[in-house]
Amino acid sequence: MFVHCATACRAGGAGLRAGALHGEIILPPAPGGQGAGHAEDDSDDDHVDDADLVIPLGDAPVPARGGQPCPRGIGLIKLSVAETARLTRLAAQHAAGIISRARLAFALRWSARRWRHQAAARWHHYSTRLLIAVTLSPPGERR
Repeated sequence: MFVHCATACRAGGAGLRAGALHGEIILPPAPGGQGAGHAEDDSDDDHVDDADLVIPLGDAPVPARGGQPCPRGIGLIKLSVAETARLTRLAAQHAAGIISRARLAFALRWSARRWRHQAAARWHHYSTRLLIAVTLSPPGERR
């Protein structure tokens, strides 16, 4: 699913509820090119690809049993309410021309890195807790 960012911003962020969407959100270019605080010959936006302006949605898997290794290339965690509000604010700033495409792309790449790290951390926490639960349960109740 692809949601146009301007549509979500006009709806007051209601289109970006946490966990309500699955797929990706593609952000449009800022109207009129650059914001008021950016020079017209700003070359930072030249290397920003449209793929850098995509917000991936979904949720990373969790282990089924304790001790399972974390899969390589684990997906990203589901967006929280606070993260959704932050992304809505960034999208509105980009749509208003306040921040450049390069700044928006950086913020989205950094967020994706953080979401991936949180997914790996959650995997390891769940895996450890499942391993402890099996170890501490009585012998007749082991799964």
